[in-house]
Amino acid sequence: MRIATIEQSREIDRLSQTEYNLTSEILMESAGSGAAREIEQAFFPELKRGLVGIVCGPGNNGADGLVVARHLHSSGHRDVAVFLVAPSKKRSDLFKLQLDRVDLQGIRIIDVIEHEDQLGRIRSCSLIVDALFGIGLRTSVEDQFARVIEMVNSAKTTVVSLDVPSGLDGDRGTVTGISVRASMTITFGLAKAGFFVNEGPSRVGRLRILPIGFPYEAFRKVATTHFGFNEKLARRYLPKRKDASNKSDHGRVVVFAGRSGMWGAGLLSSVSVYRMGAGYVTLASFEDPSEVLKTSPEILTARADDTRLWSKSSSWNAVAIGPGLGVSRATADLILKLRSSGVESVVVDADALTACVEFNLFPLPKTWVLTPHAGELSRILGIDSKIIEKDRFAYALQASRLAGCHVLLKGFRSVLAYEDRCMVIMSGNSALAKAGTGDVLTGMITALLAQGVDPVQATSTAAYIHGRM
Repeated sequence: MRIATIEQSREIDRLSQTEYNLTSEILMESAGSGAAREIEQAFFPELKRGLVGIVCGPGNNGADGLVVARHLHSSGHRDVAVFLVAPSKKRSDLFKLQLDRVDLQGIRIIDVIEHEDQLGRIRSCSLIVDALFGIGLRTSVEDQFARVIEMVNSAKTTVVSLDVPSGLDGDRGTVTGISVRASMTITFGLAKAGFFVNEGPSRVGRLRILPIGFPYEAFRKVATTHFGFNEKLARRYLPKRKDASNKSDHGRVVVFAGRSGMWGAGLLSSVSVYRMGAGYVTLASFEDPSEVLKTSPEILTARADDTRLWSKSSSWNAVAIGPGLGVSRATADLILKLRSSGVESVVVDADALTACVEFNLFPLPKTWVLTPHAGELSRILGIDSKIIEKDRFAYALQASRLAGCHVLLKGFRSVLAYEDRCMVIMSGNSALAKAGTGDVLTGMITALLAQGVDPVQATSTAAYIHGRM
């Protein structure tokens, strides 16, 4: 699933106009008429129940709303009113053109700037179309616009946003001040990156991606860098097992994890490797883990410095390192030993991440996978975790460039960064906000790597399944 940044969305629109002779008016008519059809199909009872309010700002997003008003009115929905939140000096040329057309069709127009006492009528609508702001909003919503959004959110009714819920940052999914909470968002061309992170999912509601006639060639010319990973892809990349296969066919994994007082992390990681289908799993640590694993006899054990263990390193298909292992020179040396051993599939988590920072071990081999949460990424980048959370895509990419490998920034929603691209994982819930879930994810990724799945596909598939738990 391709996802566009705001800059990329603008470039697709620009190319469509300059190279393919599709004017803004043509694209706007397509967007507005298509949105009206979507609204009819999804919310026909609401359209018949009472007043339909189209709340329009002064720019092209507001003009899209005016087109929606015309097409709903032409379809027989006569109880349509346009609520203008559009100072005369800020109205775009296309907005003025579409407003004239609405006026000629006899649709009610209520200017809530000139007649603020009419603002309360928005609450009485059976359905509200939010067309205040489009993709370009970067500043906080203030003054009369903020009051209108407050009124929209306080209405106990269905709200449909056009392109982007007004007030939501389409790149970062953040809200500065206030934004519309939509029941459905009808976006044009491609989904926007901010729909899937931070506050985006709670503001977008049901997402409908509407094609409005952007040429296929325009999409090809604009290199999108963000993608979405969903259930369909997870099913595709989950390894298929042959009936006649045996444990040797499904990979050998070593998990370097756990220590006194932290054995649970090692246990969770190694058991999750086993349950995700790896053939052989060994838990290794600087202390003897055998006593801890009496309840999991299927997991092999070893000491991290055992020469017999390392004599078989050429047969290891994947390695996990870090959960509960401790931040020490010994952990750093173990990472260096893994790097020199030539093992290509390694998942670095928890204490191993911190050891990489403290002992300056970056960059790592490009096939390795790091799995930090925002706090751990804060140590890697030297940036406050609250700032990281406000722009998850940008900081995951920055960490990937610094670390030289794949970086999965865990959280809601997890973002995988690699080779200047981002994959947002379309699952996750607050049930995962507890100790040990990250250790389980580390094991899940490692198991898929051991079974021969590509690092991007293995990490994304494991993260998606993990988010569905």
